[in-house]
Amino acid sequence: MREFVLFRTHFGDIKIQLRPDVAPKTCDAIRKLVSEQHYDGCCFYRAEPGFVLQGGLQLPDGTTKESPLGKLPLEYNLKNARGSVTMARWGDPNSATSEFFINLGDNAHLDKTGDTEWSLGFTVWGQVVDGLDIAEQISTHSTKEVGGLKMLLQPVPFNAGIVVP
Repeated sequence: MREFVLFRTHFGDIKIQLRPDVAPKTCDAIRKLVSEQHYDGCCFYRAEPGFVLQGGLQLPDGTTKESPLGKLPLEYNLKNARGSVTMARWGDPNSATSEFFINLGDNAHLDKTGDTEWSLGFTVWGQVVDGLDIAEQISTHSTKEVGGLKMLLQPVPFNAGIVVP
């Protein structure tokens, strides 16, 4: 049975098919975060056209909610292709918590290329099946550079829900 997460923004909806066949622990965590409404009122806050649109447990005022689930293990099994949805993490491959990004291009440099830290790749847990145009539209909004990342001047709030066809 296919499951989807729907992120509703005032620009439109982004529908993501979960991929528990390749990232079961991550999909379980996403299901829990969505069903317990942890993502509601949070936002997309980082935007780089042709690269990524990132969101998670950050609120539009810049404060961040703590993930109730702790860190997730790396489950690298799919390439970071355009439209795939991936967990954000730090150098520690098992440091993902609740932040995610939508790949707006084929990002081979985020795939597994080695055996240490960043080169281990990133967990792809979903695929945008509707609304990639919405993600791309949001990515073109004005940003400012913070620590080398392009952060939206006006983060885009969302609510999330699980959809089972």
